[in-house]
Amino acid sequence: MDNRILYIVALFGLLVAQSLMAQEELPKNWNSEKIKGTRFIPYASYSGTPYLNEKFASGKIEFLDGTKVEDLKLRYSTYRDEIIYYNAAISAQIIIDKISLKGFAFTDDNGIRRVFRQQYFDGFMPGNRYFEVLSDGDIALLVYRKVVLLVCSPYNNNLGRLLNMSYQEAFSYYFYSKEKGYQLVRINKNSLLSKFDKPTQKVIKKILRKNDVSFDTEADFVTAWNLVKENGIKINF
Repeated sequence: MDNRILYIVALFGLLVAQSLMAQEELPKNWNSEKIKGTRFIPYASYSGTPYLNEKFASGKIEFLDGTKVEDLKLRYSTYRDEIIYYNAAISAQIIIDKISLKGFAFTDDNGIRRVFRQQYFDGFMPGNRYFEVLSDGDIALLVYRKVVLLVCSPYNNNLGRLLNMSYQEAFSYYFYSKEKGYQLVRINKNSLLSKFDKPTQKVIKKILRKNDVSFDTEADFVTAWNLVKENGIKINF
């Protein structure tokens, strides 16, 4: 047999074997026709990070028809509002078409489960966005974890290049209901209290003192909001 033919046969066999090995790494409920998207092109390298999770995390996605695919390796871009998954079959990072998804979830490096919902935003710069659900319910507490690329003080990167751009957080928090839409809220005590009348504010302050809520972090605000809901206090939405 001609050496060229032997080479082609051997190469074909190797490609088939690699394909089978890659398929074994895919989730059991994998549906290649469902997960559509485009190849990810790396962003420019600057200080800060364009991702919520630098490393790919174990997670799942849910399509608009309710179909779920679990055990995917996911990474969320807060810079472009994109969910990226690693396709082992072709050894490539793929940006999943946003319009096809209801949402996604993954577990971060700290063991915290992060849940995101795709919704249409009708405020400034309207369009479909991924919102992280901090507290769900008739009135949900959501955050749009946007990162922007801004000019900053000059610095040298790891290669010694002089740069003056960096990725910076510009998160926006909202109370949301299907009936009334989005209402912007700041993550502090005064902003939360402003949603209630004076008598109700006194009740809430008492509850917050009793539970020693300090409002130092985002988690503190979520705790405060959950306490308000647990005590049956209605927000002035």
